[in-house]
Amino acid sequence: MASDSFDQRETKRQALLKSCWWPGLEDGMWRGRRYSHILPESHSIENLHGGIRDGVRAYTDTNGIELHSDFANLKSSQACCLNFLFALCRNLDAATTALRPLLPGATSVDWIEFEYTGPHGDHATKWLGEPPGGKRGQNRTSADAAIWWRDGDDRRRLTLVEWKYTERQFGTCGGFASDGNRHKDRCRHRADGASAEWRCYLTQGDSERTKRRYWDRLGDAGITLTPYEGDMCPFSGPFYQLMRLQLLAAYCAQRDGETRADVVAVHFRGDTAIEQPPGELKCLGSTVTEAWQRMLQRPDDFRVCLAEDLAAAIRGSEAYCSLAEYLGERYGV
Repeated sequence: MASDSFDQRETKRQALLKSCWWPGLEDGMWRGRRYSHILPESHSIENLHGGIRDGVRAYTDTNGIELHSDFANLKSSQACCLNFLFALCRNLDAATTALRPLLPGATSVDWIEFEYTGPHGDHATKWLGEPPGGKRGQNRTSADAAIWWRDGDDRRRLTLVEWKYTERQFGTCGGFASDGNRHKDRCRHRADGASAEWRCYLTQGDSERTKRRYWDRLGDAGITLTPYEGDMCPFSGPFYQLMRLQLLAAYCAQRDGETRADVVAVHFRGDTAIEQPPGELKCLGSTVTEAWQRMLQRPDDFRVCLAEDLAAAIRGSEAYCSLAEYLGERYGV
């Protein structure tokens, strides 16, 4: 008999945790059904460590951040990211040590933001050609976390964090999946020959949602199509989300010429599915990370940090004893 997947194991873990931590609490709803690993919407804030709930409420209200629609799900990646990182904002000196697996060579951590969409204002949104309006974390490219730090050469650094918990892939292109895209063959095949690009639905300009400038900005982010020889658009699958974050990092670096910006993905060791590339990308590497780094002129602009390694570093700091205990009980790390 096949063993359970990481997602299935974590679903069972969180369902059991819910019954132990909130005995008698009804199950939450998702798309018309009740699930034993989801909290009722009225209790969604309890998805966070008790020590950060008030701080997260204040932070999201002050910064106009929209919590994800599935925040009451105990498998929420947004909640997981906040549970790991939000408490670190209160002691940045200690955070420097705790974040070493995420920020190799860090000598200091200066600041941490969440659902970061770039410098204040809609400038990054306009640069990317994304729909105006909306909140941080809603209808625009948002990093789950953004960390400003300094390295051993005292250079200013910015790392954008993409956090995954039980997802089986990094994501797919919303334009390719959209019901409004009635010409998906254009995503599946190059426009005209092996050297041509694709006629992207998101750039056709029929609405505010289809005026994206991602293709125009690839060079700014050091993203190259040269290694890719497939016929399917390379951004139809997991590269789509990684590409957008790489573009946001490039924009931030351009705005401040003295800061180097990069992207790191955090996922759990057991979530091996997330690193499995779809068929059209296997020609680039045996993992999504390896394949994506081949698309970058500077491969070290993207890296992966395992949640277990980060938890171990947090556990090694006396400043975060309560947090480390919570992470161990909550996520088994």
